[in-house]
Amino acid sequence: MIEPILAIAGYTLKEHVRNRVFQLVYIFMVVLVAGALIVSALAQDQRLRMMMDAGLAGMEVIALIGILFVTVNLVREESESRSIYLLLSRPLDRWQYILGRYIGTLSAIGAGIAMMTIVHAASLLFFGWRPDAIYATALLCTFGKIAVMGGLALFLSLATTSTPSAIAFTLFLWILGHFSVEIQFLVEKSHNPLVMAIGWFVGTASPDFVFFNYRDFMDAAITPSGEWFAWLAVYSFGYTTATLFLSSWIFSQREF
Repeated sequence: MIEPILAIAGYTLKEHVRNRVFQLVYIFMVVLVAGALIVSALAQDQRLRMMMDAGLAGMEVIALIGILFVTVNLVREESESRSIYLLLSRPLDRWQYILGRYIGTLSAIGAGIAMMTIVHAASLLFFGWRPDAIYATALLCTFGKIAVMGGLALFLSLATTSTPSAIAFTLFLWILGHFSVEIQFLVEKSHNPLVMAIGWFVGTASPDFVFFNYRDFMDAAITPSGEWFAWLAVYSFGYTTATLFLSSWIFSQREF
């Protein structure tokens, strides 16, 4: 059961390396160096904090772009090129194909995040930064977000009819995920059953990035509790599992 998944994951990872997905890291390096030069000139007293925030935000955005465009085209391109017939002709369940593809893609993006982290941390150390647990927490939250968005992008790529629509819906839900508290507040204040139903559906379907909010701990300079990490892991795993299950179900209904 595990061997086919690992084989597909390895094949996917090699495919992404051939397609030069890691060029996103070079973009990050250029942006980071340019940002460091600007920050050095404009913010002597808050240099490290600005470099920290800008670097973490840049990593998240670039990783999001990578997982979004790679995942949305992951299955669609193979379906259009008919190469998927060769894979599915082997003793391979369709859910194994989906899971292997997802793991391989997430591994590639995770490797990219690791490379960006090395560059970012080196630039911070150059300006006198001391490593702390909050930085590791921020990276964990970034990876969790990307894992969730990868599952969501894969599901929407199979549920929609075109690449632009899948990208648009994924970005829309990513934005909504940062306003989950506000959506919940509006639902609680509304007395219209239709508005409440729509608000509940949107709030449930979109990822709740409240679970990934590390900035409160960064501002207070404290390490999150074990319970917080547990909820982060449970939510990330649960949401991703749900999207992969739906992706596998949709994929199983297609005829090739």
